[in-house]
Amino acid sequence: MKSNSPKTTAANLEQHFDAGEDVSHYCDFSRPVVWGGVRPGSGRKKLGNVRKQVMLSNLVAEKISRVAARKKQTFSSTVEAACAALR
Repeated sequence: MKSNSPKTTAANLEQHFDAGEDVSHYCDFSRPVVWGGVRPGSGRKKLGNVRKQVMLSNLVAEKISRVAARKKQTFSSTVEAACAALR
């Protein structure tokens, strides 16, 4: 038999959360969220990079962006090349 309660959507779930209601019963916490499948070696491969946050002044960030655009590189690869040149 079908339920008469309205379907749970992102919008009304957010309304419940904003109203201070407990919405944890809508989530499945029985399994951890991990990348990959059951087979060994399956899933997204690691890139070997490490995410770091660095605070830069606007002037420095704009200069790195200009150099990156001129060399047709990403911002990260330009910073990595500059750091490698310091060695």
